[in-house]
Order: sequence, then structure tokens, then C-alpha cells
Amino acid sequence: MGTTYKIKGDIIFYDGYCVICSRFIRQLIKLDKNRKYSFASISSSLSEKFLSSKIDKEQVGKFIILYSGDKVYKKSDAVIKIFTGFGGGFVLFNLLRVFPKILRDFVYDVFASYRYRLFGKLKQCDIPSKEIVDRFIYD
Repeated sequence: MGTTYKIKGDIIFYDGYCVICSRFIRQLIKLDKNRKYSFASISSSLSEKFLSSKIDKEQVGKFIILYSGDKVYKKSDAVIKIFTGFGGGFVLFNLLRVFPKILRDFVYDVFASYRYRLFGKLKQCDIPSKEIVDRFIYD
């Protein structure tokens, strides 16, 4: 049997090579005054091992994932859950749920499929500054 990972708190798994994804994470950190979220690059071996029992291995790295309360949120559901987790005016993100999940995820997938062409790809994972390095989970 494989290793079982015990992870505390809410973790956002993201594409660390994606320029726009890395910028998105930096913005989330600025918004996350209560330090609700931790972050892990989807390409790390920890992420791959932890997520292998949660989602299809072929899907790892194709979209953002939020692990919260022993539940996995993907694509548009992850984005909505992340922002509503900040509370305040961000709860308005719940209004996006009026659109069917299949439509929300289609829009997400189109954007995700062009993210490297539109914004570029880093040669190595973005390295966080010393002020925020403790927010990231590494192997």
C-alpha cells in the first residue's frame, strides 16, 4: 500500500510553471489575511502522491485543485470555494453557481488550455519570497 498523507488545513494545488497561475497564487496570498490557505505546486512529488488517490493521474496538472475538509474541489468549483472562503464581499462568487457546472468548467477548460500560449511558461517553478515561503508545502 502507498503512503498516506495527513494534511491539515486547506491546500491549493496549482501549476507552478504557469505564469498566470503563479500570479494568481500571489494575489490569493495578499487576500488571505487570515492565512487560511497553504499552497503546493501540482508538479511536486508530494502533490502527485497525495492527489493520486483523489483524482485521475492523467488529470493532475490540468486544473487548480482545492483540498478542504477532506473534500477535493476542481476547476470552477475550486475557484468559487477559494474566494468565498475569504468571506465578506467575496461570497458574491457564489452567484457564479447560477451557471451550470458544465458551462463553468467549459469556460475554465478553454482558458486553461491556452494559459501557456497567452501568458507563458516558467522554466522552473516560481520560488516564493522569504516572507511567504512558509505558506508553501514542499516534499
